[in-house]
Amino acid sequence: MKRFTQLVMMCLAPVAFGQTNYTVDAQAMSWSPNDVTIDLGDSVTWINNNNGSHNLNGTTATFPQNPESFSMLTTGTNWTFGKRFNIAGVYMYRCNVHSSVMTGKVTVVDPNLGLGEQTAATISFGPNPATETITIQTKATDFNVVIYDMSGHRVLSENLKNKKELNVSSLKQGTYVIEISAEGTILQDKFIKN
Repeated sequence: MKRFTQLVMMCLAPVAFGQTNYTVDAQAMSWSPNDVTIDLGDSVTWINNNNGSHNLNGTTATFPQNPESFSMLTTGTNWTFGKRFNIAGVYMYRCNVHSSVMTGKVTVVDPNLGLGEQTAATISFGPNPATETITIQTKATDFNVVIYDMSGHRVLSENLKNKKELNVSSLKQGTYVIEISAEGTILQDKFIKN
């Protein structure tokens, strides 16, 4: 009964306060969708309806650049976990059991920022997947790039000043998290090294 009451309250709270609730479903080996962009104050509910044994790890111990931690670390086959995001930023998460393939991202934006403010600080990178180098697209001339493996360990870190390319040839093939920070804006995304 307690779980049912919590679920009802999570569903009603966004309606009562004007926020939106987004749903992410645990599939056999992935989150669906695995990348959501929400407004500050919105909620995300992760649901595993007997789609394999999974958990949810968005802790700052695993992803140090997450603005705050969230998790449902008890592994199971039938669970629901909800989180309201009150701090803007990029939150990475994963299932610890399937961490090499079952990762996701929640981007929380402040709707009170004007469009000009959001686009002025835009950061992107490519190609993805990459073999030798990654090119960073940003208006900033001084920015930092950190690459983490899927267990959250920093494997590459570089300050790029007046340079837009990062050599990734020394990395092993696999999936990584890239973090690019410039002028107070941080981009975290999944990156594949071939």
